[in-house]
Amino acid sequence: MKITFTYLIAFCYSLVSYAGSGGPDAYGYTWKDSDEPGGPVYQWTDITGTGIYVTGLGDDNVVGPYILSTNFNYYWYQVKKVWVGSNGYISFGNNNIAATFPLIPTPGGGNNFIAGMMSDLTFSGAGNSGQCWLFDDTLTTIVSYIDVPFWSPTSPFFTGSNTFQIVLDKTDSTITVHYQDQQGLTQANDIALGIENVTGDIGLQHSADTYPPNNFSIRYYNPSQPLIEITDATVAWNTEPSNAAFFAKKDGPDLPLIANYTNSGNLALSSFSTAYEVRNSVGTVVTSDSWPIDSLDPAIDTTIFYPMTFATTQSGTFSFTSSLSGIPNEFSLTNNSKTQEVVVIDTTQLEMELAYTGGQDDGVGIAWNGGDGGISVYYEPPYYPAYASDTRFRIVGNVGLTGFAAKVWDDDGPNGGPGTLLDSVYVPESQVVVGGPTNVPLDSPFFINNGGVYIQWEMGGPNINIGRDVVGPFSLRTYEVLSGIWAEYRDRETEDFYIHLIITQPPTWDGGATQFFGLVNGSVVSQSTPVRTWVKNFGNVDITSVEMNYQYENDPVVTEMYSGTLIQPGDSVLYTFMTQLVPLVDDLGQICAWTNLPGDADPLNDTTCVNIELVTGINEIDALSFEIWPNPTNGQLYISPNSEMKDHVSIEVADMLGAIVLQEEFATNGSSPYMIDVSGLNGGAYVIKMQTEGSVFSRRFLRTER
Repeated sequence: MKITFTYLIAFCYSLVSYAGSGGPDAYGYTWKDSDEPGGPVYQWTDITGTGIYVTGLGDDNVVGPYILSTNFNYYWYQVKKVWVGSNGYISFGNNNIAATFPLIPTPGGGNNFIAGMMSDLTFSGAGNSGQCWLFDDTLTTIVSYIDVPFWSPTSPFFTGSNTFQIVLDKTDSTITVHYQDQQGLTQANDIALGIENVTGDIGLQHSADTYPPNNFSIRYYNPSQPLIEITDATVAWNTEPSNAAFFAKKDGPDLPLIANYTNSGNLALSSFSTAYEVRNSVGTVVTSDSWPIDSLDPAIDTTIFYPMTFATTQSGTFSFTSSLSGIPNEFSLTNNSKTQEVVVIDTTQLEMELAYTGGQDDGVGIAWNGGDGGISVYYEPPYYPAYASDTRFRIVGNVGLTGFAAKVWDDDGPNGGPGTLLDSVYVPESQVVVGGPTNVPLDSPFFINNGGVYIQWEMGGPNINIGRDVVGPFSLRTYEVLSGIWAEYRDRETEDFYIHLIITQPPTWDGGATQFFGLVNGSVVSQSTPVRTWVKNFGNVDITSVEMNYQYENDPVVTEMYSGTLIQPGDSVLYTFMTQLVPLVDDLGQICAWTNLPGDADPLNDTTCVNIELVTGINEIDALSFEIWPNPTNGQLYISPNSEMKDHVSIEVADMLGAIVLQEEFATNGSSPYMIDVSGLNGGAYVIKMQTEGSVFSRRFLRTER
């Protein structure tokens, strides 16, 4: 299937006549066809009864790898794994190659392939009879495409039929393609036949934009004596073999800087240099280092763990580039560096936008011809568990006035692919923001506890375009989804998409009673008293409907419900219980208030307590009925009585737990002060209570340390 852009593309092609033979390429490969004397004989091998059926092929995708029983010699190296592309090619790497198809050879993009009939084929669509089979033994590998049509933009979205097979002969390293039947036309006659090496610098094109005849064969010959010796090294990957982008925590652990280097030629390499640098989003180098490699034999690789690390003290997008140099007469310079995207996230923020794109999309929009397609981006968060709340898209054009679907898939599918559909939200045209971000809250926010998720943009109809980012670094985390078939995006090495994942701090419900209003340690309660306490929201979501409780010692618990205005995170409200505290006995004890909130995150901040004295059945007099001094005291406490204190006076001193620690009696004339010795008490707060003829007088004092 072709991609459409927000501008028009003019397609052109040239017709190339078939010749009987061709080559050599720079390495020495040649080809002959079945019309050439000494060329291959057309001979179809039916493997439908002996091979395996290749499943998972659709429109513009690749499946594999299939492990060969024995290696196959290809150019100057051996291959062990093969991938099968829906567009009529096999590859020795995971390359999704789709229209418009490159000339052979072309460095960059998908390399290391055999184009049997590389064209816009499809296995998708109702009634599509296309099949693919693979056979492998110690002598031969065969891949057969049977009755596979070309993709078409009109219903039933396929046309024509093509039957051909690719044969790898492990005994002589030849490659033969047999064309049994070819019918119909492909879009713009875009067809490529040929072979290309791992770097893309060498290849042999049999023909371009020309249909092969029926009952026809082409054979590619690996030279017995190569025309060139290959001196070459490759930066294979950074951090890990996928070289894919990843997220890191700001001020988290330093990141190790790792790079893998491979001898991709057929000659041993002597000493050469390697280096790396990490640059921020404006191109400033934040760390760099170099390291030599003494020697490296053909097909051997080595991984360097550089002594320096990357300190994630700043958030933003960084480019980690490793490189090699110092190899005389090196065959290819295009594979001498590799860049990986690293995005550092400030995880203290309430909302974090996971994105591989820059601040703006800088490429034209992209859409699928016919309106049946989509793009997906894979995200692994910088920490676990991560709470996914929204997805975000930039739509840069919507001529079709249509909506789109935002889907989220778990990575619990085969080989870490999309598996369980976690969320799906359809965004109607009326809610699509053109030119700006369209935020799509998830219907069912969820925690990512491990791995990651695929965020998919699915067109709701034709001519709606998603924003592209064509300025590196690139994530290599993009996928195209056509008729339910997933494949790595064909231009993932040069593009990213404005498809983002929003993670937030998990919703935390946490409320608590922080302190009483009007009651402090040592308060005397002698009459019915309102109980008031501050209620604070310690969480990050608004709360109300908070159960409120208070209890004095072992009295029954008073339970009420706060249902007032929402308490915002960090705020407090003063709650007054409708049930007042009524002293029923003379007592020293503790009163506590606490909250009960469903899902409360921290029970340790729910409760507040103070020690008070209850006084009942007495003639409570004015607070100035008597005075005590000095307060605080370090040993002696003087009591200044008043005229209401008659004759005999009883004194009790209690600690804040209510235990009586001192008792005395004295006679007073109502005017002379009386001294009691409290030097034997430990430092702390105490309550002194004096009782005389039906009246009780209480005061709180503080005994300082000796």
